Amino acid sequence: MEISAKQVMELRQASGMPMMQCKKALIEADGDFEKAMDSLRKLGLKTAEKRAGRATGDGLLAVRLADDGKTGTMVLVLCETEPVKNTPKFVEYVEKLADLADAQGIDSLEALCAADFGDGETAESALRALVGLIGENMQIGSVARFTVEGDGAVGAYIHNDRKQGALVAIKGKDDGQVAKDVCQHIVFAKPAVLDRTAIDQAEVDKELTFLREQIAEDASMQGKPEQAIEGIIQGRLNKNFFGQRVLNEQGWYREDSKQVAKVLEERGCSIQDFKHFAPGA
Repeated sequence: MEISAKQVMELRQASGMPMMQCKKALIEADGDFEKAMDSLRKLGLKTAEKRAGRATGDGLLAVRLADDGKTGTMVLVLCETEPVKNTPKFVEYVEKLADLADAQGIDSLEALCAADFGDGETAESALRALVGLIGENMQIGSVARFTVEGDGAVGAYIHNDRKQGALVAIKGKDDGQVAKDVCQHIVFAKPAVLDRTAIDQAEVDKELTFLREQIAEDASMQGKPEQAIEGIIQGRLNKNFFGQRVLNEQGWYREDSKQVAKVLEERGCSIQDFKHFAPGA
């Protein structure tokens, strides 16, 4: 059966697959458009499976903030390389995913992957089809959605590389600027948790053991009173352990001598929640 250029073009526009693959699929399907589409979809899934183990060190962020500044949603979709994240189809997918998460109030990765993406696809299966088209591993990386009741605002920041960013909810006196400042700090300082209660005690105990061993091997510490040594250990724990991981206890990126919580207290607000976005974060 002879396949026309018009048929090939229609299938290419519908599937996004290369012209030669579309022509081959139509020939094998005897010109049946739906059978050819199914064939291309299966081909895309096989390609996705082959690439599933490859590292995704790049990605693209998209954010949606409500007009009243009280709600915000951010999504990150991962890929392997920068050129791919700038392709129109990948950008289109990420923007549609952000719209979907925002419209449905999705705040978990599991729910986002399973969300209806249209045309009988979930968000995850639609991305697998895109992997088959573009030929690079991709994953839905993360999502966050925050809402503030009463005084406060949800703010966002996306770095110029478009793969690092933050979403934060601020309680108190904020017109959005404080939230944006905190987001920039988060991208710079990369905190893991909001306050120290979120860190497992086993991690703290492990760090304390390490610090005590370090002190024991330090000749300059020999002979110091036990109380003084314990004070030194606690000081190092606060500065080098909690001070690196805990957002509220980090030195403010614009004024390192002040902790984040103190800076916000002076502005009449506090952090309700936050999410740092980056490949591997």
